[in-house]
Amino acid sequence: MKTTTKLRVALFFGGVSSEHEVSCVSASAWLRALGQSSCAEQYEAFPVGITKDGRWLACHPTPEAMADGSWEQGDCTPCVLSPDRRDHGLWLLKDGKAELVRIDICAPVMHGKNGEDGTIQGVFELSQVPYVGNGVTGSALCMDKILTKKVLIQEGIPVTDGFDLVHNAADSVDAADEQICKTFGYPVVVKPANAGSSVGITLVQDKNELKTALKVAANEDRRVLVEKMMDIREVECAVLGSHEKAEASCLGEIVKTTAMYDYDTKYIDDTAGLEIPAKLDGDLTETIRGLAVRAFYALDCTGLARVDFFVEKNTGRVCLNEINTLPGFTDISMYPMLWERSGLENSVLLDRLIDFAMNEFGGR
Repeated sequence: MKTTTKLRVALFFGGVSSEHEVSCVSASAWLRALGQSSCAEQYEAFPVGITKDGRWLACHPTPEAMADGSWEQGDCTPCVLSPDRRDHGLWLLKDGKAELVRIDICAPVMHGKNGEDGTIQGVFELSQVPYVGNGVTGSALCMDKILTKKVLIQEGIPVTDGFDLVHNAADSVDAADEQICKTFGYPVVVKPANAGSSVGITLVQDKNELKTALKVAANEDRRVLVEKMMDIREVECAVLGSHEKAEASCLGEIVKTTAMYDYDTKYIDDTAGLEIPAKLDGDLTETIRGLAVRAFYALDCTGLARVDFFVEKNTGRVCLNEINTLPGFTDISMYPMLWERSGLENSVLLDRLIDFAMNEFGGR
């Protein structure tokens, strides 16, 4: 997006979420990309870190300090985004005084609760400051795995087999076990309805393990999903675009060395491999890319999303597992890697996301 003056981009990161640390790493990639020559001429990054206890702090960290969490020990100023749309900015609160800093656009790089569930997007809407990525509806829908499934089923998009427990999941062991035995049997995957980065997910082999798994999931959300464990290939597709026109990247496959691609596998052990592009035949590739864009539209997405699919090994059946409206931007994250392989480097990708956001608000 070419401008005559620099746009000030408020880069929100961290947050009150179990995915706080991952958010900091993703945001450091944004900060680094915005500082590259192609972006630095157009954008001024204005980082706003949100601590684990919910304090908003304007700061000026290096990408390294942002990623390792040491940014909180730097020069930070308490701040708040003004809900008065006439202000169009942040109030910095220091030494008993308040200073208004105008913000042109907000970029929430906050994974999990409060960041990609429509919460902070609602704050941006009140302030009427343009923001990158999905709106309140798309964010809330896609964060909720139960509601996501209901919408996709209504749209005729295949999803994973399972059922949900919406009340007192941790105390529903007998009822859940009975339903598992009546439907698809063990093993199953238990996951919270609202959580990202595979937080709270457990592979369960029998009823004895089910009780613990339900408690782990219920720590993240009172509503829990129980899904059939399948022998599958995990394939992901990045989508970029607006409500009117979206495009799909090439596909990537997660090559696992463990039974599940969980939080530790993603961010700590680093034991999973990535195959980009995925080794699938042409027809299957186009089917998955088409389903990704259909899901993007059906769930009212805009800006970006990573759509995750399962391909059953023995049947070739494709089903959509989940859709992530604020995918990671770490060095090992699939979303930026898929677009880089499809011809968009990070700085160009961020430029397009900012452009979508400015056009979205400009059209209101």
